[in-house]
Amino acid sequence: MANDMQSIKRRIKSVESTKKITKAMQLVATSKLRKVRKQMDELRPYYSKTQEVVSEILTSNQGMVESPYLQENRQGKTVYIVVTSSLGLCGGYNANVFKAMSEYIQVEDEIYMIGSKGASYLTHHQIPYHDQYLHLNTTLDFKDVIRLVQELTKRYQNHEIGSIQMIYTKFINNLTFQPYVMKLLPVDTKNFEKKSLTHKATLFEPDPQTVLNDLIPMYLQAVVYGYLVESVTSENASRRTSMENATDNAEELTEQLLLKYNQARQTAITNEVSEIVAGANAQLGGQYGKYWENN
Repeated sequence: MANDMQSIKRRIKSVESTKKITKAMQLVATSKLRKVRKQMDELRPYYSKTQEVVSEILTSNQGMVESPYLQENRQGKTVYIVVTSSLGLCGGYNANVFKAMSEYIQVEDEIYMIGSKGASYLTHHQIPYHDQYLHLNTTLDFKDVIRLVQELTKRYQNHEIGSIQMIYTKFINNLTFQPYVMKLLPVDTKNFEKKSLTHKATLFEPDPQTVLNDLIPMYLQAVVYGYLVESVTSENASRRTSMENATDNAEELTEQLLLKYNQARQTAITNEVSEIVAGANAQLGGQYGKYWENN
């Protein structure tokens, strides 16, 4: 019984130590989530304005503008930009991205991987990938995003790439986030034609086509960076939720272990009292026996 009590005490101590770790990680994830959500909200005006100008050019000049970014390359492979995490303990965040990868990416496609967890997954399955931008999810360096977009758009213009897709995790709220596959190139004009435009007539110099060709790479940079920040936001939200659940489970397990410990302690006390009483009765019983023998 004493050994059982010592074992339970050790387990309680171990669970309490684990709870301190999960609580600390929950607080860190909450802090990062707050910071990256602010960054995501600050990016939206730039992204929205760029999208608005592109939409205005396409809608007001329907059939009159041509751009290599609007034309589909029938030759060339599909390139996927995939965003995963570089740290673990974030629930099903990476597993959901891996599932989307297995559904959409074909053997002949190219992968630009962001996040070391995704790199480990591809290495384990012996799938080749580009690793130049592997740590972009931790640095969130916009200059690297510009270089990535410039590299891919140049390859697209040279007809080396048929289309560019991006697999990222869409942030809906602090508890809901799911992987999405978005086509970046060729640009789908239908997505822009649905946007409401201002009633002001805008004059584009030197001409709408030149402005569009310069603007689309800027738009893609904003989109890629926005999806990247949104994925990191989802990652931290998932990690915060996982650590919160782990902390709650640790507290529940501690209560159960304390109950077992108290029960074992009560049983030990009861057994000890019973032994004392039994010993006293036996001793008294022996004295009474001698008394009757003598009389």
